[in-house]
Amino acid sequence: MTNEQARKIIYSKLAAALGLALVLAIVANISKKTMPLTSETATVLAPGVVIDAGHGGYDGGAEWGNVVEKNINLDITLHLREILLAAGYRVALTRYGDYSLIEHAQTKKREDMARRLAIIEQNAPDFIICIHCNAMASTRWSGGQAFCQQDAEQGLELAKDIQHFLREFTATTRFASSLNHYLLRESNITGCLVEAGFLSNSAERELLQQASYQRRIAAAVWLGLDKYSHDEHENSPGN
Repeated sequence: MTNEQARKIIYSKLAAALGLALVLAIVANISKKTMPLTSETATVLAPGVVIDAGHGGYDGGAEWGNVVEKNINLDITLHLREILLAAGYRVALTRYGDYSLIEHAQTKKREDMARRLAIIEQNAPDFIICIHCNAMASTRWSGGQAFCQQDAEQGLELAKDIQHFLREFTATTRFASSLNHYLLRESNITGCLVEAGFLSNSAERELLQQASYQRRIAAAVWLGLDKYSHDEHENSPGN
């Protein structure tokens, strides 16, 4: 798929979603910290998503060539939030800036994850999306990849749908896979962890710093969510 074809798909779907977004803006009091649940109608029309931008604050995640994972994760998350809100989704984030959810680096990582989980549970979303970047000792590896929690059938379908669009919009040849991830495991909510690419690969590291490429990743996640939601609705009893 060419850049122009990808843009046409994204823009056409965004244009179709703008009318719904305007309606939801009227009936919903959109907040940065909580999902707008102001009416039963809005709840039906707008699936809820919590996006977790991995790492933050003292916890930078992977770092290669002076590029720190936590910053890329947040950039992609904010692009995804913007797209999902325009498409009519209800969206909350576990973090909105460069900070950790714990006060001191000495505190165990588990506490940070527990606080992220508390935010997810408070918002009771339909979906969880965790955004990360990959890194390996070898610089040869590249490509974005979507993961589900082990043995999560619905999560696997979502990961496959997101991976489909990652393959359409980027050069990745990877396939959806599974892992054991605290937030996906403990929440029992359909979710996916997206590794946007490899910071250890110099070419991909350059791409991951570009806003246009970050929007491609975000658009792939959105379209995967959209496809999964549509398929689930079509396959639900009574349809």
